[in-house]
Amino acid sequence: MHSYRPTYHASVLSGWANDPNGTIFYNGKAHLFFQHYPYKSEWGTMHWGHFVTDDFIKWETLPLVLEPDRDYEVICGCCSGSTIEKDGALWLMYTAAQPERQRQCMAISTDGGIHFEKNPDNPILTSGMLSLEVTETDCRDPRMFRKGDDYYFIAGARVLTKEELAAKEAAGVKETAGTGSRTGDNRTSGAEVVSAADGAGSESSSPVTSGSAGVEGGTKAHSPSAQWKAPATGTEMEVRAPSAGPASGAEEEEKAGYGNLILCRSKDLLHWEYVGHLLDRDTEGQIPLDEEHFRLNGVYECPDYIVLDGKEIILSSPQNLPQIGKAYQNVHSGIYMFGELDFESGRFRVDEIGEVDSGFDFYAAQTLRMPDGRVVLIAWKEMWDRNFPTRTEGWAGTYTLPREMSVVDGRLVQKPVREIGKYRRGKVTSACLQADDTSLSVEGVCGNTIEIRVTLEPGTAARSGLKLFCGSEHETLVYYDRAEGDIVFDRSRSGIPFTGQEEDVDRRVCHIGAMDSIDLHFFLDVSSIEVFIDGGHYVMTGNVYPEIGQDTGVRFFAEGGSSTFRGLVKYDIVV
Repeated sequence: MHSYRPTYHASVLSGWANDPNGTIFYNGKAHLFFQHYPYKSEWGTMHWGHFVTDDFIKWETLPLVLEPDRDYEVICGCCSGSTIEKDGALWLMYTAAQPERQRQCMAISTDGGIHFEKNPDNPILTSGMLSLEVTETDCRDPRMFRKGDDYYFIAGARVLTKEELAAKEAAGVKETAGTGSRTGDNRTSGAEVVSAADGAGSESSSPVTSGSAGVEGGTKAHSPSAQWKAPATGTEMEVRAPSAGPASGAEEEEKAGYGNLILCRSKDLLHWEYVGHLLDRDTEGQIPLDEEHFRLNGVYECPDYIVLDGKEIILSSPQNLPQIGKAYQNVHSGIYMFGELDFESGRFRVDEIGEVDSGFDFYAAQTLRMPDGRVVLIAWKEMWDRNFPTRTEGWAGTYTLPREMSVVDGRLVQKPVREIGKYRRGKVTSACLQADDTSLSVEGVCGNTIEIRVTLEPGTAARSGLKLFCGSEHETLVYYDRAEGDIVFDRSRSGIPFTGQEEDVDRRVCHIGAMDSIDLHFFLDVSSIEVFIDGGHYVMTGNVYPEIGQDTGVRFFAEGGSSTFRGLVKYDIVV
């Protein structure tokens, strides 16, 4: 039986997988934890799955590390977070999420990251222990890091406006605190503080338990009464997490506040204090922020903070960020921000902001630092509000080819991990191809698990590039539009049709401007294409579902003139 499972990308063996979590090099391995629902190939009550690798190409699946077996995890489960090493142990911080309340929890592993023990005082942190400006409904995905003697985390949150905060303070709202809270100075803004024990079970009268009830196919399932159900609309594309927000055009009761990022500090990883929110219109010296960036209609999910080549960088995945120019064409995007983080106020001065990947399928990017100093990025190679054709095979969820990150001439650059080189076989080269308003093939340049590198000289052609996964009925185009200065990724004839919430689910553009010579570096793996453009200054990623075993052709084409393809190199990637 043919399968759309990739050969050299991480993918879940069965069930559902989304956000990468807790990426870290620890105990001699690169670890990739991930959001996982093991019982069906759709979003469900979240668990944490676990991959490890020696080379970023071959991935080993290890047992689950977190299951939603506590009362504070009912409905949505153990959601996204991060890991950090302390005194040889691996500390894991995650969000216990429910539709109207999100709280932070801790678990610790002392056996190399295989088994984790949840802190008996969980949840260790609620919004009420931080500041009244942070809402209870949206505070998630803590990303921990260390600076000097202090630990920090950045999280996505919904932050109240000054007017909303003043109204909340005037109302004397009770906030929920818990063990380990720091309630000194103005952290609670005068609110009455109660212990977590007084209200920890308010969402459920009993903890979630695993048992025979609700068993499907002989596997255990959590109590149906405690499990969040995806909308029963009958359309596959609407299987989605509550945190994804409403589908485009859907009506929802307006929430208080707006999407932002927050910074918290700790000496011991258990007791945390609020530093502040990161994005502010009045931050001195920063570039002007678009209203859409400043007042996000959603949350900056899955943030990450790194220092790379002397630059401070924040990565995040903003929900519902509208298209700005030719960027952010997906409903949910992946962005980077260069700037400077003030560890006393929490403000982040934004010097530059942009899109990490301009393709279709890229979300929740996370990084890890390797012993050799490399910073490696990996993201979920899917997108919310879309159909998932692999669900018919009993699984859904793939991850990008890991990428080495750098900053070159003030720009973010991504390149495929160098370890891919040891899996190259069957080299084919061609010094020069000339396409005069036609398309050409090269003997030996075909396949569905291949790497192609070529330099395109657009010449006089209006459009020129490559046709990939070609067959009698299907093809996927990646080409340069000379008049627009865009790289276009067109999957409208790629195979199984796509459905989604965007106006156009089949075409993405990446604006690179006028260029006489363009380096294109492709990776094809059964059901996806990643193209690194101009040495990795731009990247586009997209899933496609061609006819397996039939659609393996590659053609080089030019329309409306003549183009040249130089230095062609093709490899089979054999794992």
